[in-house]
Amino acid sequence: MPPLFRCLLFPAVTMSLGWGLRGFIGGGPLGAMIPGAMVALALCLALGRRDPDVAIIAAFGAVGIGFGGQETYGQTVGFTREAETMWWGVLGLALKGAVWGLLGGAVLGAAFRLDRLGSRHVLAAVGLMILGTHLGWKLVNQPKLIYFSHRLDRPREELWAGLLLGALLLLVYFWRIGAGPAPAWFAYLGLLGGGIGFGLGGLIFGLAQQAKITIWSDWWKTMEFTFGFCFGWALGWAAWLVRDALAAPESAVERPPSGFWLTLAAVGFLATVTVFTYPLFPVRYSYTLVGAFLLWAASRSRSLSWHIAITLTCCAFFFDWSRYYHREWGRGPEWMGWTLAAAASLAIWFLVWRRYRRSLSMVAWSFLLLTWVAVGDALLKFAIHPSPLRGVPVATCFVALALTATWLLRKHAPESVPV
Repeated sequence: MPPLFRCLLFPAVTMSLGWGLRGFIGGGPLGAMIPGAMVALALCLALGRRDPDVAIIAAFGAVGIGFGGQETYGQTVGFTREAETMWWGVLGLALKGAVWGLLGGAVLGAAFRLDRLGSRHVLAAVGLMILGTHLGWKLVNQPKLIYFSHRLDRPREELWAGLLLGALLLLVYFWRIGAGPAPAWFAYLGLLGGGIGFGLGGLIFGLAQQAKITIWSDWWKTMEFTFGFCFGWALGWAAWLVRDALAAPESAVERPPSGFWLTLAAVGFLATVTVFTYPLFPVRYSYTLVGAFLLWAASRSRSLSWHIAITLTCCAFFFDWSRYYHREWGRGPEWMGWTLAAAASLAIWFLVWRRYRRSLSMVAWSFLLLTWVAVGDALLKFAIHPSPLRGVPVATCFVALALTATWLLRKHAPESVPV
């Protein structure tokens, strides 16, 4: 039985780091895949899960947490800067964080009991989620019935009500088919952790801005670290409460991996759809459509699941780096940034494919790979910034959190660390 300390602190530190990275090396839903994949792997390590289904759990974590990344909250955070609007901003952030946690927790919790679901039920569940997302968006968000952005100054199109209704329909379906307690507990505690974390982080940010505290310059990053820590702590708590139900299923038998070219083609197709195509969809919840397809694909193939969790997540922040390399900060020609991002993505794909092909342990290896590649990407982004020294405090936090997460892994799950 895993110690409570491991189930709480390890995912909390991991998700705090992942959320901080998400805010720097990739925003939106693609950036939110970083903490999603990291915390899913951390939970599996804390629970002692080493079975092949960890691949699916990691993919579901990345995509499930990614759904909430479609929310807009920049203007909501802006409300906290002024005393007159601070509590409305904090309320909006708490609500959006709670919805983020509810939906992400439900998807992640379902992955732990996928042996009870199967791809057919996954397809039906995500279909209901898409329906709920569309209805909530159309009925509440589009008409701005309850609105947490600025109505007059470049108003943003919100999605929190759509994600909320989508999450509720998803949970109702899981309950009706007897998916077990995991989706409900992960959703409920994800709601608490996400709401408290985002609300508290927004409050800290707002009070610091109003008091003009300059001892630390990046209070926005403090908000992200706080959100991630509380969210990860809550997911760890959920995992602890239903730990007996999260044991590896006896049917979790490894399947032969796909061939070199078939895997490369499949991952290339998924990367194109996920990283480059989804913003072109003519609906506000375009990532929900792509994410639903990714969840179905993950439920069908463990090999693809590892690439959805690791390769696609890395690919997204590599190409985010290339955009800053040329367009934002003018450090070199556009073709050079794209070439470097494509080469790095292919390298990650090959490393994941080769290790999976050789039937080596994937769980801790994937956690360390994603963690340190993401931190390395962040450090490179700091390095190409026109004023790189300004990023030293945050870069130091990234490295310190990554070292802490690595220490927690080696301290509390030493048997899982690859040699």
